[in-house]
Amino acid sequence: MFSRNKPFGKPLAPSRFRRLALGSWGGTGDPTIYGILEVNAENALAHIASEKARTGDRITITHYVGKVFAKVLERSPDMNAEIRWGRFYPRQSIDVSFQVAIEKNKDLSAGIVRNTNKASLSEIAKVLNQGAHDIRHKDDPGFRGVKRTSAMIPGFFQRPAVRLLQFLSSTLNLWSPIFGFPKNAFGSIMITNVGSLGLDFALPALFPPAGVPMIIAVGALYDAPVFEKREDGYVNVKLEKHLKICGAFDHRYLDGLHASKMAMDIRELFKHPERLDHS
Repeated sequence: MFSRNKPFGKPLAPSRFRRLALGSWGGTGDPTIYGILEVNAENALAHIASEKARTGDRITITHYVGKVFAKVLERSPDMNAEIRWGRFYPRQSIDVSFQVAIEKNKDLSAGIVRNTNKASLSEIAKVLNQGAHDIRHKDDPGFRGVKRTSAMIPGFFQRPAVRLLQFLSSTLNLWSPIFGFPKNAFGSIMITNVGSLGLDFALPALFPPAGVPMIIAVGALYDAPVFEKREDGYVNVKLEKHLKICGAFDHRYLDGLHASKMAMDIRELFKHPERLDHS
């Protein structure tokens, strides 16, 4: 009836900060920190256009951001973990969960791409686009069961029910078909595109039952001035596409040093798209 929900390796030895963090905060509700990073998207958009022309796939900036963060976690594997029983358990794959809007009933669901760090943009687009189609046109088969069960639970019992489900699936690391959602349903990180809703940026909220240390919100593309100094001393000004990447992070996993390295990696991978397929 029950089996392991997620594949984990042996527990990691936490740093001094992480030991203190584990004792300071109880879960993803209270140790949340936020960050906003503005990036120049010109090179990324050119790369996306090239890949779309080459493959014919519907690749978007959201797929690109998902690939970027998968590479970020590949470079910083200590952030690709989950806390269970006060210990950090490393995930054995880097899977990215993309939030999908269901227009007909104004609902949300999640489509997941496994081993995103090893997938091409084309492969990410194919998996996610097919998943989005199934969610919107086949009554969200992956999460249909848990949504139906949730609809039958009275409002004042919702929170205890969610906490019980979180305890079973994350802390005990158990999975069963009766839960009504796929194994390891949210992967390593969650990404949502608020730019598609017309928002320049938004600060997301962590979703404790998912067990992920960060959720990323991708804002709308906008024109921003870029200044280039010429050899004659004059300055050229041109408009280029930028976007804001906002995140909510569990401080038990991530500190200032992690955030600094993450920001540098993100900027590098937006400036040099060719490095997406290399370690």
